[in-house]
Amino acid sequence: MPLSQIRLHDKVFKPHIGADKITAAVTRIAEEINRDYSDRHPVFLSILNGSFMFTADLMKALTIDCEVTFIRVASYEGTSSTGQVKEI
Repeated sequence: MPLSQIRLHDKVFKPHIGADKITAAVTRIAEEINRDYSDRHPVFLSILNGSFMFTADLMKALTIDCEVTFIRVASYEGTSSTGQVKEI
């Protein structure tokens, strides 16, 4: 059953891309990486917090030897951008 809205704190969002399309895209990307990097050992850099779920799904679909590391950055204070990215 698709979600009609997502509530996060005081904000309400409407999904625009269904889970099935996202899963298919992640699978396609993983297949391309598996093919193109089969003879390498890539290191994936994931930016927290927004990419955590995508990175987890991608790592599950990869069959090659690889590593993942995470960094956390911010450019927002509240709901406005400061215009500068800082590592947290």
